[in-house]
Amino acid sequence: MDPFFNHLAGEQHAHDLIEQAERIRAARDSGFPAQPRSVTVRYFEGRDLDAIRALAALEGRPEPDGAVLVADVGGRVVAALPLDDREPIADPFTPTADVVALLKLRAAQVARPRRRPPRGLIGRLPLARRASAA
Repeated sequence: MDPFFNHLAGEQHAHDLIEQAERIRAARDSGFPAQPRSVTVRYFEGRDLDAIRALAALEGRPEPDGAVLVADVGGRVVAALPLDDREPIADPFTPTADVVALLKLRAAQVARPRRRPPRGLIGRLPLARRASAA
């Protein structure tokens, strides 16, 4: 191989290794856990009252009222999202950005009106058969 191309290939490889190391370092320093964790997103239950109060106090915000989704990580509520105002409360001492994103995703799913399937025989037929019947 030509020494010039060999040199270029070596430089490119070194550049790729440096970029990969920077991505790994950024992920490590972002505060996200290295190991995946089990997260349960569910509606607020009576047993969550103390945890919700503690989160609200840590955030310096009033306790939410109405329907609330909570994120439970390892049996501990680390974030909550009131469905009325959509402003999450979370433990400021725990990395929760990923958990809050899950809460927002679930809240959007819950808020979306469900589409009812069409009624009657015509609604059950595939579109191609409906078009030929018309």
